[in-house]
Amino acid sequence: MALVNILGIVLWLIVLAFIWYTIHNIRRRRLRRLVKHQRNFSGKDFTISTILVLVAALLLGTASYLTFFRDVDLEDQSAVTLKYSYEPLVMTEVGGKFYDVKVENGNGKQPQQHYTYWVKGARYQITSNNATVAAGAKPINLTAANYPWPRKELARKDKQYEQTFAATLQATYKETWLNGLGLRAGRTATHFTIIRVPNSSVIYMKPVK
Repeated sequence: MALVNILGIVLWLIVLAFIWYTIHNIRRRRLRRLVKHQRNFSGKDFTISTILVLVAALLLGTASYLTFFRDVDLEDQSAVTLKYSYEPLVMTEVGGKFYDVKVENGNGKQPQQHYTYWVKGARYQITSNNATVAAGAKPINLTAANYPWPRKELARKDKQYEQTFAATLQATYKETWLNGLGLRAGRTATHFTIIRVPNSSVIYMKPVK
């Protein structure tokens, strides 16, 4: 874990401690009213309780946003580091024929597709949530275009590997104080793979059951 993530741990400890203090403080003042003043309501206590609850909600919302809900901006070079890797595909036999990639459609509960492809010494399985199959004249299709690819390098690899390779983008959070507050520094932000094939004849579509 990156050292700067300690900022996020401290932030969450502060949030949890303040929530506990808020609950304890409200309960203590209510019991004191009932026992000492024998009153169930006090305008002053209500105002204090409201302020404490609002501050606690603000702290919890801020910590939750930084940790769980802050969107990844892949164009922000101060926040993420982008790494690209390229591996040529290896054809494999399926039903007596050879293919570069196997595609399996999900069911109604999981409508995404599942891709299986092979490179030298390894087999990869990935879903359409983090990958796409690009067949045709260009290596970047509409889905892949949502990500920042080095287009000149991708075109060079397309020629080098004869339109048969896997290009993977991996974004990693940099060790900044903002990423640290969100407990994200040093962790993978997102990854996406282009499974590049020359045409549909090397794509095996698994029959739907």
